[in-house]
Amino acid sequence: MFVKSIDIKNFKGFFGENNIEFNTPDGITEGSGLNIFVGQNNAGKSTVFEALDFIKDSTKKDPESLINKSDLTAIIDDFSVEVTYTGNIEDSVNSHVQQNKIQSFLGSIYVNNGNNYLKVKRSWQRDTPDNIKKIYFFNNEEQNYYNPSGIDAPFKKFYDNNFIWADTNPNDESKFGASTICGSLLKEIASSHTDTPEYQAFQNSYHGLFNNPESELRIKISEIERSVQDVFSEQFGVANISFSFDELQIENFFKTASIIIDDGVSVPMSEKGHGMQRAVALSLLQVYADITSTAANAIVSKPFYLFIDEPEICLHPTGQKKLLDALMVISKTKQVFITTHSPFMLSTPKLRNTGLFIFKKVDNRNTISQATTEPMFPWSPSWGEISYRAYDLPTVDLHNELYGYLQERNSLNRIQDMDQWLNAQGMLSNKLWTQERNGNPHQPTPVTLQSFIRNHIHHPENITMQANKYTEAELKLSIDQMVNLINI
Repeated sequence: MFVKSIDIKNFKGFFGENNIEFNTPDGITEGSGLNIFVGQNNAGKSTVFEALDFIKDSTKKDPESLINKSDLTAIIDDFSVEVTYTGNIEDSVNSHVQQNKIQSFLGSIYVNNGNNYLKVKRSWQRDTPDNIKKIYFFNNEEQNYYNPSGIDAPFKKFYDNNFIWADTNPNDESKFGASTICGSLLKEIASSHTDTPEYQAFQNSYHGLFNNPESELRIKISEIERSVQDVFSEQFGVANISFSFDELQIENFFKTASIIIDDGVSVPMSEKGHGMQRAVALSLLQVYADITSTAANAIVSKPFYLFIDEPEICLHPTGQKKLLDALMVISKTKQVFITTHSPFMLSTPKLRNTGLFIFKKVDNRNTISQATTEPMFPWSPSWGEISYRAYDLPTVDLHNELYGYLQERNSLNRIQDMDQWLNAQGMLSNKLWTQERNGNPHQPTPVTLQSFIRNHIHHPENITMQANKYTEAELKLSIDQMVNLINI
Protein backbone atom coordinates (compact mmCIF):
# COMPACT_ATOMS: atom_id res chain seq x y z
CA MET A 1 0.00 0.00 0.00
CA PHE A 2 1.36 3.40 -0.98
CA VAL A 3 0.49 7.08 -0.66
CA LYS A 4 -0.96 8.06 -4.03
CA SER A 5 -1.74 11.71 -3.37
CA ILE A 6 -2.28 14.38 -0.76
CA ASP A 7 -4.65 17.35 -0.74
CA ILE A 8 -3.74 20.14 1.67
CA LYS A 9 -6.17 22.94 2.45
CA ASN A 10 -5.30 26.01 4.55
CA PHE A 11 -2.64 24.06 6.44
CA LYS A 12 0.30 26.23 7.54
CA GLY A 13 1.82 27.89 4.44
CA PHE A 14 -0.63 26.29 1.99
CA PHE A 15 -3.53 28.63 1.22
CA GLY A 16 -6.64 27.13 -0.34
CA GLU A 17 -6.48 23.70 -1.96
CA ASN A 18 -3.15 22.17 -2.99
CA ASN A 19 -2.58 18.72 -4.50
CA ILE A 20 0.47 16.50 -4.98
CA GLU A 21 0.48 13.22 -6.93
CA PHE A 22 3.34 11.09 -5.61
CA ASN A 23 5.55 8.48 -7.24
CA THR A 24 4.84 4.94 -6.05
CA PRO A 25 7.22 1.93 -6.26
CA ASP A 26 6.80 -0.48 -9.15
CA GLY A 27 8.86 -3.21 -7.47
CA ILE A 28 11.43 -3.23 -10.28
CA THR A 29 12.79 0.22 -11.06
CA GLU A 30 15.29 1.96 -8.79
CA GLY A 31 13.91 5.32 -7.71
CA SER A 32 10.34 4.55 -8.73
CA GLY A 33 9.11 5.18 -5.18
CA LEU A 34 11.41 8.13 -4.42
CA ASN A 35 9.83 11.57 -4.02
CA ILE A 36 12.25 14.50 -3.80
CA PHE A 37 11.18 17.93 -2.56
CA VAL A 38 13.45 20.83 -3.51
CA GLY A 39 13.08 24.58 -3.38
CA GLN A 40 13.65 27.68 -1.33
CA ASN A 41 13.49 27.77 2.45
CA ASN A 42 10.09 28.23 4.11
CA ALA A 43 8.23 27.11 0.98
CA GLY A 44 6.45 24.10 2.48
CA LYS A 45 8.71 21.09 1.90
CA SER A 46 8.74 19.99 5.54
CA THR A 47 5.10 21.02 5.88
CA VAL A 48 4.11 18.20 3.54
CA PHE A 49 5.90 15.83 5.93
CA GLU A 50 3.95 17.36 8.82
CA ALA A 51 0.69 16.98 6.88
CA LEU A 52 1.36 13.27 6.28
CA ASP A 53 2.18 12.89 9.98
CA PHE A 54 -0.99 14.83 10.87
CA ILE A 55 -3.27 12.56 8.81
CA LYS A 56 -2.04 9.53 10.73
CA ASP A 57 -1.55 10.77 14.29
CA SER A 58 -3.35 14.13 14.47
CA THR A 59 -1.34 16.74 16.41
CA LYS A 60 -0.45 17.89 19.90
CA LYS A 61 0.04 21.45 18.68
CA ASP A 62 -2.49 24.23 19.13
CA PRO A 63 -4.63 23.97 15.95
CA GLU A 64 -4.68 27.76 15.71
CA SER A 65 -0.94 27.59 14.98
CA LEU A 66 -1.61 25.36 11.96
CA ILE A 67 -4.10 27.65 10.19
CA ASN A 68 -2.80 29.39 7.09
CA LYS A 69 -2.16 33.07 7.74
CA SER A 70 -0.93 34.24 4.34
CA ASP A 71 -4.01 36.43 3.70
CA LEU A 72 -4.39 38.87 6.56
CA THR A 73 -7.73 40.06 5.15
CA ALA A 74 -9.30 36.59 5.18
CA ILE A 75 -10.78 34.83 8.19
CA ILE A 76 -9.98 31.13 7.89
CA ASP A 77 -11.92 28.86 10.23
CA ASP A 78 -10.75 25.44 9.08
CA PHE A 79 -7.94 23.39 7.62
CA SER A 80 -7.77 19.82 6.34
CA VAL A 81 -5.52 17.14 4.92
CA GLU A 82 -6.79 14.39 2.61
CA VAL A 83 -4.66 11.41 1.62
CA THR A 84 -5.40 8.74 -0.96
CA TYR A 85 -3.72 5.33 -0.68
CA THR A 86 -3.37 2.82 -3.47
CA GLY A 87 -1.86 -0.59 -4.16
CA ASN A 88 -2.41 -3.79 -2.20
CA ILE A 89 -4.76 -2.19 0.33
CA GLU A 90 -7.01 -5.19 1.01
CA ASP A 91 -4.17 -7.54 1.96
CA SER A 92 -2.59 -4.81 4.11
CA VAL A 93 -5.88 -4.39 5.96
CA ASN A 94 -6.34 -8.12 6.49
CA SER A 95 -2.79 -8.44 7.81
CA HIS A 96 -2.44 -5.37 9.99
CA VAL A 97 -5.88 -4.27 11.24
CA GLN A 98 -7.50 -5.80 14.31
CA GLN A 99 -10.10 -8.38 13.40
CA ASN A 100 -13.23 -6.53 14.53
CA LYS A 101 -12.35 -3.41 12.50
CA ILE A 102 -11.28 -5.01 9.24
CA GLN A 103 -14.68 -4.64 7.60
CA SER A 104 -14.76 -0.89 8.33
CA PHE A 105 -11.56 -0.52 6.32
CA LEU A 106 -12.53 -2.90 3.53
CA GLY A 107 -15.91 -1.22 3.13
CA SER A 108 -14.19 2.05 2.22
CA ILE A 109 -11.92 0.67 -0.51
CA TYR A 110 -13.10 1.61 -4.00
CA VAL A 111 -11.92 0.86 -7.53
CA ASN A 112 -11.21 3.43 -10.23
CA ASN A 113 -9.73 2.53 -13.63
CA GLY A 114 -8.72 -0.88 -12.30
CA ASN A 115 -6.84 0.50 -9.27
CA ASN A 116 -7.80 0.18 -5.60
CA TYR A 117 -8.02 3.29 -3.46
CA LEU A 118 -8.64 4.23 0.15
CA LYS A 119 -9.17 7.92 0.85
CA VAL A 120 -9.09 9.48 4.32
CA LYS A 121 -9.38 12.96 5.76
CA ARG A 122 -8.49 14.72 9.00
CA SER A 123 -9.61 18.28 9.57
CA TRP A 124 -10.21 21.00 12.11
CA GLN A 125 -13.06 23.47 12.23
CA ARG A 126 -13.26 26.26 14.75
CA ASP A 127 -16.90 25.44 15.60
CA THR A 128 -16.21 21.67 16.06
CA PRO A 129 -12.60 21.56 17.33
CA ASP A 130 -12.74 18.02 18.78
CA ASN A 131 -13.18 16.51 15.31
CA ILE A 132 -9.43 16.88 14.81
CA LYS A 133 -9.05 13.64 16.80
CA LYS A 134 -11.15 11.69 14.28
CA ILE A 135 -10.11 10.11 11.00
CA TYR A 136 -12.78 10.17 8.29
CA PHE A 137 -13.05 7.56 5.54
CA PHE A 138 -14.36 8.47 2.10
CA ASN A 139 -17.48 6.69 0.88
CA ASN A 140 -17.12 6.66 -2.89
CA GLU A 141 -20.73 5.68 -3.56
CA GLU A 142 -22.16 8.43 -1.37
CA GLN A 143 -19.33 10.84 -2.21
CA ASN A 144 -18.94 11.91 1.40
CA TYR A 145 -16.78 11.30 4.47
CA TYR A 146 -17.78 9.40 7.59
CA ASN A 147 -16.12 8.26 10.82
CA PRO A 148 -16.72 4.54 11.49
CA SER A 149 -17.10 3.75 15.17
CA GLY A 150 -13.83 2.91 16.91
CA ILE A 151 -11.70 3.36 13.80
CA ASP A 152 -9.31 6.05 15.00
CA ALA A 153 -6.91 3.93 17.07
CA PRO A 154 -6.68 1.07 14.52
CA PHE A 155 -5.91 3.57 11.77
CA LYS A 156 -2.95 4.96 13.72
CA LYS A 157 -1.49 1.44 13.94
CA PHE A 158 -2.26 0.55 10.32
CA TYR A 159 1.07 1.69 8.88
CA ASP A 160 4.40 3.21 9.94
CA ASN A 161 5.63 6.74 9.29
CA ASN A 162 9.35 7.00 10.01
CA PHE A 163 10.87 10.48 10.20
CA ILE A 164 14.33 11.91 10.52
CA TRP A 165 13.86 15.66 10.86
CA ALA A 166 16.55 18.19 10.02
CA ASP A 167 16.46 19.60 13.56
CA THR A 168 16.50 16.21 15.30
CA ASN A 169 19.59 15.34 17.31
CA PRO A 170 20.83 12.26 15.43
CA ASN A 171 21.93 10.72 18.74
CA ASP A 172 18.23 10.43 19.65
CA GLU A 173 17.82 7.90 16.85
CA SER A 174 20.33 5.59 18.54
CA LYS A 175 18.26 5.24 21.70
CA PHE A 176 16.23 2.11 22.30
CA GLY A 177 12.82 3.40 23.39
CA ALA A 178 9.63 1.88 22.03
CA SER A 179 9.11 4.72 19.54
CA THR A 180 12.67 4.87 18.17
CA ILE A 181 14.08 3.11 15.12
CA CYS A 182 16.59 1.16 17.24
CA GLY A 183 13.88 -0.03 19.60
CA SER A 184 11.58 -0.95 16.75
CA LEU A 185 14.35 -2.69 14.85
CA LEU A 186 15.37 -4.94 17.74
CA LYS A 187 11.76 -5.55 18.69
CA GLU A 188 11.06 -6.81 15.17
CA ILE A 189 13.98 -9.21 15.40
CA ALA A 190 13.27 -10.37 18.96
CA SER A 191 9.51 -10.81 18.47
CA SER A 192 10.13 -13.57 15.96
CA HIS A 193 12.38 -15.29 18.50
CA THR A 194 9.90 -15.69 21.37
CA ASP A 195 8.81 -19.20 20.37
CA THR A 196 12.33 -20.63 20.27
CA PRO A 197 13.69 -23.03 22.94
CA GLU A 198 16.40 -20.48 23.70
CA TYR A 199 13.85 -17.82 24.63
CA GLN A 200 11.67 -20.25 26.56
CA ALA A 201 14.72 -21.28 28.61
CA PHE A 202 15.35 -17.61 29.36
CA GLN A 203 11.74 -17.11 30.51
CA ASN A 204 11.90 -20.20 32.74
CA SER A 205 15.11 -18.90 34.28
CA TYR A 206 13.51 -15.49 34.83
CA HIS A 207 10.44 -16.95 36.55
CA GLY A 208 12.61 -19.33 38.54
CA LEU A 209 14.57 -16.37 39.90
CA PHE A 210 11.71 -13.95 40.65
CA ASN A 211 8.63 -16.15 41.18
CA ASN A 212 9.94 -19.43 42.62
CA PRO A 213 9.24 -19.21 46.39
CA GLU A 214 12.38 -21.27 47.05
CA SER A 215 14.81 -19.01 45.16
CA GLU A 216 17.18 -16.96 47.30
CA LEU A 217 16.10 -13.70 45.63
CA ARG A 218 12.39 -14.49 46.05
CA ILE A 219 12.92 -15.25 49.76
CA LYS A 220 14.53 -11.81 50.24
CA ILE A 221 11.72 -10.14 48.28
CA SER A 222 9.17 -11.94 50.46
CA GLU A 223 10.79 -10.41 53.54
CA ILE A 224 10.26 -6.95 52.06
CA GLU A 225 6.65 -7.86 51.21
CA ARG A 226 5.96 -8.89 54.81
CA SER A 227 7.54 -5.71 56.19
CA VAL A 228 5.47 -3.49 53.89
CA GLN A 229 2.34 -5.49 54.67
CA ASP A 230 2.90 -5.17 58.43
CA VAL A 231 3.32 -1.39 58.24
CA PHE A 232 0.32 -1.00 55.95
CA SER A 233 -1.95 -3.22 58.05
CA GLU A 234 -1.01 -1.37 61.20
CA GLN A 235 -1.71 2.07 59.75
CA PHE A 236 -4.40 1.55 57.14
CA GLY A 237 -6.06 -1.81 57.65
CA VAL A 238 -5.49 -5.46 56.98
CA ALA A 239 -4.43 -6.34 53.41
CA ASN A 240 -2.17 -8.78 51.63
CA ILE A 241 0.60 -7.05 49.67
CA SER A 242 2.97 -8.81 47.31
CA PHE A 243 5.23 -8.01 44.38
CA SER A 244 4.21 -9.61 41.09
CA PHE A 245 6.76 -10.28 38.38
CA ASP A 246 4.92 -10.89 35.14
CA GLU A 247 6.55 -12.04 31.95
CA LEU A 248 8.87 -9.38 30.60
CA GLN A 249 7.82 -7.63 27.40
CA ILE A 250 10.40 -7.99 24.68
CA GLU A 251 10.91 -4.23 24.21
CA ASN A 252 11.87 -3.80 27.87
CA PHE A 253 15.06 -5.76 27.30
CA PHE A 254 16.61 -3.02 25.18
CA LYS A 255 16.13 0.10 27.29
CA THR A 256 19.63 -0.08 28.70
CA ALA A 257 21.22 -0.92 25.35
CA SER A 258 23.50 1.48 23.50
CA ILE A 259 25.37 1.66 20.20
CA ILE A 260 29.15 1.47 20.27
CA ILE A 261 31.14 2.70 17.27
CA ASP A 262 34.72 1.60 16.75
CA ASP A 263 36.38 3.49 13.89
CA GLY A 264 39.76 3.20 15.56
CA VAL A 265 38.41 4.59 18.80
CA SER A 266 35.66 2.55 20.47
CA VAL A 267 33.16 4.87 22.20
CA PRO A 268 29.35 5.23 22.48
CA MET A 269 27.69 6.77 19.45
CA SER A 270 26.80 9.89 21.47
CA GLU A 271 30.49 10.75 21.68
CA LYS A 272 31.01 10.74 17.93
CA GLY A 273 30.46 13.75 15.66
CA HIS A 274 27.02 14.59 14.31
CA GLY A 275 28.06 13.53 10.81
CA MET A 276 28.77 9.96 11.94
CA GLN A 277 25.72 9.94 14.22
CA ARG A 278 23.44 10.94 11.35
CA ALA A 279 25.08 8.39 9.04
CA VAL A 280 24.38 5.64 11.60
CA ALA A 281 20.79 6.84 12.05
CA LEU A 282 20.22 6.76 8.29
CA SER A 283 21.80 3.30 8.11
CA LEU A 284 19.44 2.08 10.83
CA LEU A 285 16.48 3.39 8.89
CA GLN A 286 17.61 1.64 5.73
CA VAL A 287 18.01 -1.68 7.54
CA TYR A 288 14.66 -1.22 9.28
CA ALA A 289 13.00 -0.47 5.95
CA ASP A 290 14.50 -3.64 4.52
CA ILE A 291 13.44 -6.15 7.19
CA THR A 292 10.59 -4.60 9.11
CA SER A 293 6.98 -5.31 9.69
CA THR A 294 6.17 -8.75 8.29
CA ALA A 295 4.24 -10.51 11.00
CA ALA A 296 4.47 -14.29 11.30
CA ASN A 297 0.98 -14.75 9.85
CA ALA A 298 0.96 -11.65 7.64
CA ILE A 299 0.15 -11.83 3.95
CA VAL A 300 2.07 -8.64 3.17
CA SER A 301 4.49 -6.35 4.97
CA LYS A 302 3.12 -3.56 7.08
CA PRO A 303 3.08 -0.35 4.99
CA PHE A 304 6.21 1.65 5.76
CA TYR A 305 6.96 5.21 4.61
CA LEU A 306 10.38 6.78 5.08
CA PHE A 307 10.75 10.57 5.48
CA ILE A 308 14.18 12.22 5.63
CA ASP A 309 14.40 15.99 6.05
CA GLU A 310 17.61 17.33 4.46
CA PRO A 311 19.62 14.08 4.53
CA GLU A 312 22.72 15.97 3.40
CA ILE A 313 23.14 17.62 6.83
CA CYS A 314 26.51 16.63 8.32
CA LEU A 315 27.22 14.28 5.39
CA HIS A 316 30.25 14.64 3.11
CA PRO A 317 29.30 14.84 -0.64
CA THR A 318 30.58 11.28 -1.09
CA GLY A 319 28.32 10.16 1.76
CA GLN A 320 25.40 11.99 0.17
CA LYS A 321 25.88 10.15 -3.11
CA LYS A 322 26.15 6.80 -1.34
CA LEU A 323 22.97 7.53 0.62
CA LEU A 324 21.16 8.46 -2.59
CA ASP A 325 22.26 5.16 -4.15
CA ALA A 326 20.84 3.30 -1.13
CA LEU A 327 17.56 5.25 -1.25
CA MET A 328 17.23 4.49 -4.96
CA VAL A 329 17.41 0.76 -4.18
CA ILE A 330 15.04 0.97 -1.19
CA SER A 331 12.50 2.92 -3.26
CA LYS A 332 12.06 0.02 -5.69
CA THR A 333 9.68 -1.48 -3.14
CA LYS A 334 9.13 1.17 -0.45
CA GLN A 335 8.01 4.77 -0.66
CA VAL A 336 10.67 7.32 0.31
CA PHE A 337 10.28 11.09 0.72
CA ILE A 338 13.20 13.49 1.10
CA THR A 339 13.63 17.25 1.22
CA THR A 340 16.98 18.55 0.06
CA HIS A 341 19.03 21.57 -0.93
CA SER A 342 21.96 19.46 -2.13
CA PRO A 343 22.77 19.05 -5.84
CA PHE A 344 24.71 15.90 -4.88
CA MET A 345 21.38 14.27 -4.01
CA LEU A 346 20.26 14.85 -7.61
CA SER A 347 23.40 13.76 -9.44
CA THR A 348 22.38 10.39 -10.84
CA PRO A 349 21.03 9.49 -14.29
CA LYS A 350 18.49 7.28 -12.51
CA LEU A 351 16.79 10.45 -11.28
CA ARG A 352 14.52 10.29 -14.33
CA ASN A 353 12.54 7.53 -12.58
CA THR A 354 11.80 9.61 -9.46
CA GLY A 355 9.25 12.24 -8.55
CA LEU A 356 10.83 15.71 -8.36
CA PHE A 357 8.73 18.49 -6.83
CA ILE A 358 9.64 22.19 -6.87
CA PHE A 359 8.48 24.31 -3.94
CA LYS A 360 8.28 28.09 -4.13
CA LYS A 361 6.74 30.87 -2.09
CA VAL A 362 4.73 33.30 -4.20
CA ASP A 363 2.91 36.23 -2.57
CA ASN A 364 3.55 34.62 0.82
CA ARG A 365 1.85 31.38 -0.27
CA ASN A 366 3.46 28.02 -0.93
CA THR A 367 3.23 26.62 -4.44
CA ILE A 368 4.18 23.17 -5.74
CA SER A 369 4.96 22.02 -9.25
CA GLN A 370 6.27 18.70 -10.51
CA ALA A 371 9.46 19.03 -12.52
CA THR A 372 10.21 16.90 -15.52
CA THR A 373 13.10 14.50 -15.02
CA GLU A 374 13.51 13.70 -18.71
CA PRO A 375 17.22 14.04 -19.64
CA MET A 376 18.33 16.97 -21.79
CA PHE A 377 21.58 15.44 -22.99
CA PRO A 378 23.16 12.02 -23.54
CA TRP A 379 25.42 12.84 -20.57
CA SER A 380 22.62 13.96 -18.24
CA PRO A 381 22.33 15.08 -15.55
CA SER A 382 24.83 17.93 -15.59
CA TRP A 383 25.22 20.47 -12.79
CA GLY A 384 23.66 23.16 -14.96
CA GLU A 385 20.73 20.88 -15.72
CA ILE A 386 20.25 20.09 -12.02
CA SER A 387 20.28 23.77 -11.11
CA TYR A 388 17.73 24.52 -13.84
CA ARG A 389 15.38 21.57 -13.21
CA ALA A 390 15.47 21.46 -9.44
CA TYR A 391 16.22 24.99 -8.32
CA ASP A 392 14.98 27.07 -11.26
CA LEU A 393 18.43 28.66 -11.54
CA PRO A 394 19.67 29.59 -15.04
CA THR A 395 23.45 29.20 -15.33
CA VAL A 396 26.07 29.97 -17.95
CA ASP A 397 27.11 26.30 -17.69
CA LEU A 398 23.73 25.11 -18.93
CA HIS A 399 23.62 27.82 -21.60
CA ASN A 400 26.98 26.62 -22.91
CA GLU A 401 25.83 22.99 -22.89
CA LEU A 402 22.59 23.73 -24.72
CA TYR A 403 24.19 25.97 -27.33
CA GLY A 404 27.00 23.52 -28.02
CA TYR A 405 24.66 20.52 -28.10
CA LEU A 406 22.32 22.17 -30.62
CA GLN A 407 25.30 23.21 -32.74
CA GLU A 408 26.79 19.72 -32.82
CA ARG A 409 23.50 17.90 -33.32
CA ASN A 410 22.64 20.07 -36.32
CA SER A 411 26.22 20.27 -37.70
CA LEU A 412 26.35 24.06 -37.35
CA ASN A 413 30.05 24.89 -37.20
CA ARG A 414 29.87 28.69 -37.37
CA ILE A 415 27.96 31.18 -35.20
CA GLN A 416 26.36 32.56 -38.37
CA ASP A 417 25.08 29.07 -39.28
CA MET A 418 23.71 28.65 -35.77
CA ASP A 419 21.90 31.98 -35.97
CA GLN A 420 20.33 31.10 -39.31
CA TRP A 421 19.06 27.83 -37.84
CA LEU A 422 17.74 29.65 -34.77
CA ASN A 423 15.99 32.17 -37.05
CA ALA A 424 14.31 29.27 -38.84
CA GLN A 425 13.02 28.03 -35.47
CA GLY A 426 11.44 31.41 -34.72
CA MET A 427 14.25 33.08 -32.77
CA LEU A 428 14.76 36.74 -33.76
CA SER A 429 18.13 38.39 -34.38
CA ASN A 430 17.20 41.38 -32.23
CA LYS A 431 20.47 41.85 -30.33
CA LEU A 432 23.63 43.60 -31.56
CA TRP A 433 27.08 42.13 -31.05
CA THR A 434 30.25 44.12 -31.75
CA GLN A 435 33.20 41.91 -32.51
CA GLU A 436 36.70 43.09 -31.65
CA ARG A 437 39.96 42.21 -33.33
CA ASN A 438 43.18 43.23 -31.62
CA GLY A 439 41.14 45.58 -29.46
CA ASN A 440 39.50 47.30 -32.46
CA PRO A 441 35.68 47.14 -32.66
CA HIS A 442 34.00 46.05 -35.90
CA GLN A 443 30.60 47.02 -37.22
CA PRO A 444 27.77 45.78 -34.90
CA THR A 445 26.05 42.63 -36.18
CA PRO A 446 22.46 41.51 -35.45
CA VAL A 447 22.42 38.19 -33.57
CA THR A 448 19.94 36.08 -31.65
CA LEU A 449 19.75 36.32 -27.89
CA GLN A 450 21.33 32.86 -27.70
CA SER A 451 24.41 33.90 -29.71
CA PHE A 452 24.61 37.25 -27.90
CA ILE A 453 24.90 35.47 -24.54
CA ARG A 454 27.19 32.77 -25.95
CA ASN A 455 29.59 35.46 -27.23
CA HIS A 456 29.56 37.25 -23.88
CA ILE A 457 30.43 33.98 -22.10
CA HIS A 458 33.21 33.08 -24.50
CA HIS A 459 34.65 36.59 -24.95
CA PRO A 460 34.65 38.38 -21.58
CA GLU A 461 37.73 40.29 -22.80
CA ASN A 462 35.60 42.25 -25.31
CA ILE A 463 35.82 45.78 -23.89
CA THR A 464 33.25 47.25 -26.30
CA MET A 465 30.50 44.87 -25.12
CA GLN A 466 31.26 45.02 -21.40
CA ALA A 467 28.85 47.92 -21.02
CA ASN A 468 26.10 46.01 -22.86
CA LYS A 469 25.63 42.76 -20.92
CA TYR A 470 22.72 40.37 -20.78
CA THR A 471 20.39 40.26 -17.77
CA GLU A 472 19.47 37.32 -15.57
CA ALA A 473 15.99 37.36 -17.13
CA GLU A 474 17.52 37.20 -20.64
CA LEU A 475 19.74 34.28 -19.60
CA LYS A 476 16.66 32.38 -18.37
CA LEU A 477 14.67 33.24 -21.51
CA SER A 478 17.49 32.08 -23.77
CA ILE A 479 17.82 28.79 -21.85
CA ASP A 480 14.07 28.21 -21.85
CA GLN A 481 13.94 28.71 -25.61
CA MET A 482 16.82 26.32 -26.26
CA VAL A 483 15.29 23.69 -23.96
CA ASN A 484 12.17 23.85 -26.13
CA LEU A 485 14.34 23.32 -29.22
CA ILE A 486 15.91 20.10 -27.95
CA ASN A 487 12.89 18.01 -28.93
CA ILE A 488 12.65 19.44 -32.45
